[in-house]
Amino acid sequence: MAMKRYSKREPLVFLWVMIPYTLGMNLILFGSCLFHPFPQFLLAFIYNLIFFFIIYFVFGLAATKIRKMYPAAVDLFKRIRIMLPAFYIMNAFVIYGVTLLYSNIHLLNCPIKFEMAWWALLYACIMSTGITFLNEGVANFDIWKSSLNETEKLRNIYQRSKVLGLKGQLNPHFLFNCFNTLSGLIDEDEILAEKFLDEMTKVHRYLLRKDDEMLVPLREEMKFAASYLYLIKQRFGNGIEISISETRNESYTSLPPLSLQVVLENIIYTNAISKSNPLKINISVNEDYLEVYHSVHEKTIVEDLGTNDGLDNLINKYSLLKAGEVLIKENVHERIIKLPLLKQTEVVL
Repeated sequence: MAMKRYSKREPLVFLWVMIPYTLGMNLILFGSCLFHPFPQFLLAFIYNLIFFFIIYFVFGLAATKIRKMYPAAVDLFKRIRIMLPAFYIMNAFVIYGVTLLYSNIHLLNCPIKFEMAWWALLYACIMSTGITFLNEGVANFDIWKSSLNETEKLRNIYQRSKVLGLKGQLNPHFLFNCFNTLSGLIDEDEILAEKFLDEMTKVHRYLLRKDDEMLVPLREEMKFAASYLYLIKQRFGNGIEISISETRNESYTSLPPLSLQVVLENIIYTNAISKSNPLKINISVNEDYLEVYHSVHEKTIVEDLGTNDGLDNLINKYSLLKAGEVLIKENVHERIIKLPLLKQTEVVL
């Protein structure tokens, strides 16, 4: 028979299939006598249509249970291998029920043909097979279309993230401040200036290399954050307090590339920084999340550098990757941004 409602097209599937199914079943079980007189044929058709509609619903419940057990698109043929034998057995009970009903309750003047029950069962099994494949095909077509749409959205998000990442690499404020700090260090301390230049090189090398990857190991993002924050610390000195908790062997966990760049830029450019009231930043791993804590120091004037766009883009990226939800908890004094950590196999496109 049929399956659960997989899509908005199922009512059409029902109309296309159940009407000829009911006509065919009537013809097999009752023969041509059912068509004379016409009111009798119409009455039999209505009876059977109601009966088979109820059976359609029961078969749909069974299909729903099976689909819940194996919901993935790759389980298509596994679902069908379970559904068809179950439907064949159910069809046997349906045909037996129909013959028993009409033999004990004489609703029609036309007698039922018991010898045709096996042919009716064969017809029912063939129809069940066709309807099952039809419904599964319609359902998987909708899933395929939805997957294409989500993949396209993800591609657009990643293209936008590249633009935002490139803005971060070429941000004139960031570059100017880095070179200005480097110039001052060269006059004061050549060894410290060399260290600063080395960390600056690491930051830009990472930005250039990792933007095309789907996921990067957590350990690499943490190394990037350490280099990035080193540059920030040299610029602001005691105006910023940084703490990065050492990670254990977290090489098996990953996150989208440049996630920390987006978060840290948002923090640096949206908060006031002063030695009298230092901005505190702490990065740590807590179970399945990378947590970035920072104190909140509201700026009187916030320059629009696209940092909020970058954070929104990161949230959308996680959503399209089906990689969990970015959590943001904040009050007037502090904010915590929690980025889900995941494995490569956990990404679903």
